[in-house]
Amino acid sequence: MTPARFEKYRAACDLVAQCLREGCPPSWVPGPGNRTAVHEAASRWVKEDGTGISWQSFKGLLDRAKGCGIEPDWSVYRRAVYQQPIAKRDLLPAPSPRPALGPSNPRRVLVIPDRHNDPRHPHRLAVSTWIMCYGSEHKHDYVVCLGDALTMDSCSRHDKNDTLGGRMKPGIKADLDNQLAMHQAEERGRAPDWKPKKLKARGNHEQRLFDFENQHPENEGTHTHRYAEQLLQFGWRERSFGEIFYIEGVGFTHAPMVNGRPRGGVNAARATAIDQCESLIRGHTHQLQIHHSKKNGPSDKIAVSAAGCALPYGEVEHYATHGGATGWSYGVLDVTLADGEIVDFAWVDMRSLRARFSDDGADIRAA
Repeated sequence: MTPARFEKYRAACDLVAQCLREGCPPSWVPGPGNRTAVHEAASRWVKEDGTGISWQSFKGLLDRAKGCGIEPDWSVYRRAVYQQPIAKRDLLPAPSPRPALGPSNPRRVLVIPDRHNDPRHPHRLAVSTWIMCYGSEHKHDYVVCLGDALTMDSCSRHDKNDTLGGRMKPGIKADLDNQLAMHQAEERGRAPDWKPKKLKARGNHEQRLFDFENQHPENEGTHTHRYAEQLLQFGWRERSFGEIFYIEGVGFTHAPMVNGRPRGGVNAARATAIDQCESLIRGHTHQLQIHHSKKNGPSDKIAVSAAGCALPYGEVEHYATHGGATGWSYGVLDVTLADGEIVDFAWVDMRSLRARFSDDGADIRAA
């Protein structure tokens, strides 16, 4: 290797090290929107003829340098967190903290927790209209349904079909007709100029339909096809039960799974944070909870929220009526996400939604 080539490789590595000292992270440090030290060094590198260099070409230069045993000192990187220096005897002005930058590429999300629509309770359909009226006012980028939008008691295994309770269950067709009515109620509240991306996490109650077909293979695809077709017809994209999907680095699911079972309980948010490496918004418990948990790593904390339920205010499902206090919260979440964090969090109570958007006189009584 010629001295000139050695000096070129050394200069490139020194430039990367300088960017690391300035707070630009190495490529393996996670985080949405990060501009790595290699990207920053490539933008500063000027070739001998005075022209710039592409990021790919600069990375190739570093790869050739590494093959010759020359590499940037990656250990000089320190995460850009301001720490107040300890005062000395001769007090000197502390260096100014770096100005806090606003979130990059924030996304506003309307989160709809468990609605439990049921053909035996048609009045619950109005809730979907109120929620979408609220979304039409604020023009959210995403609408996320956390599952259990349907109760699907037609496929419930808790009451056998040969029992009195089983004979009172609705039919599968009635449940799927109710699903169609729910989506039509959503559209009645959606403004024509608001077209959000709509994502849905399948809940354990919708999973009943898929379990039913699994146990009765002669029905395979008969009902789930119509279920999926109605979701697609109204622009919803559903993820399977227990799967976590992400928006701006924040996860969403109906209920995180532990040993094949959904995690619940009165401390669901706190217990979920033990397993999580990213912030998460979940449903299933019908309780509003938010828990912040510190973590070691590039992001020093995560937030886990249980999102309550979107039943009409005060309604309790029959299976919970004998359990005493439920702790259920009724409403929706309005959150802003960016850089893997929940940067803004608002709870919109079901009574407020009804007072503003219903046509049953609630707005007059509230006034």
